[in-house]
Amino acid sequence: ILKKQFHTEEVIKREQARMQKRACRPHLYGKKIAVPTRNGSMHAFVYNSKNLHPGYLIIEVHGGGFMYNTAADDDDFCHFIHQTLGIPVIACDYSLTPEHPFPIGLEDVYDCVLHALSMKELKAQPDRIILWGHSAGANLAAGTVYMARENQQFTPCMQILDYPYMDPYRSSAERRPIRNSVSGKLMDTFAHYYTKSPDELRNVLISPILYPAETFTDMPRTFILLCGRDNLNEGGKKYGLLLRKAKVPVTFYYVREALHGFIENHFNYEYIPVITKIQITRRQHELAEKSVKHICRWIFRQIKDL
Repeated sequence: ILKKQFHTEEVIKREQARMQKRACRPHLYGKKIAVPTRNGSMHAFVYNSKNLHPGYLIIEVHGGGFMYNTAADDDDFCHFIHQTLGIPVIACDYSLTPEHPFPIGLEDVYDCVLHALSMKELKAQPDRIILWGHSAGANLAAGTVYMARENQQFTPCMQILDYPYMDPYRSSAERRPIRNSVSGKLMDTFAHYYTKSPDELRNVLISPILYPAETFTDMPRTFILLCGRDNLNEGGKKYGLLLRKAKVPVTFYYVREALHGFIENHFNYEYIPVITKIQITRRQHELAEKSVKHICRWIFRQIKDL
């Protein structure tokens, strides 16, 4: 039954090895550093040639269902937002499942923020942290915000969540199938291997839309990008509406024609699988460029207001 419902660990490891090989590139804009964490250490990439808004720092968290991709896959993206905004960026290469189930990846991202605050060259302030995550990375970004609220070691001022995966407790059978979106089997595989027990999927740090109502007050300003052709839409929309109900400033940006992952696929186009390239039309490229520029303008406005 397991093999029919989920991808096997052998299949996952094979795909992870392919992606790690893909991440070995002749040139990377980011500087690779080692980040100590409570679970050992992780790698991260630092983009710090400009610092036009002292105190601010972007922590970028890649997507991939907690299981796939690397920080190197977002190298062009991180370079672009760093050059556009003039804000230092750190891309987290957090630990992946199945080898490292929850909460290891989330703790890695949180600990990456703490380490970044200790890096004098970044000049980051604990109340000027911006979390920017994609898909499962958006889930981890939101979880980091939640942990920061509980631990009070830093106070994120913004969170940007691109096509966020906010409700892993919901199976694919409970979602409306959408062509060229995340397949049902793959989505269920992500959720299955992220936890040690299916019951754990209702943990608020795994499914942020289950946060207690009082938790949503005093959350940072939030930007949520939703794709029209994405079966994860409902969770992201619900999360944003819960924040709004708690009087948190939330900006929704709905890209009707966009596919799930379109931003990462645009910036990483040279390295994505052929089958994915077929789906990425010129229009998807245009939408990705437009969306990222729009988010950068939004960040500028928040900096001006804060």
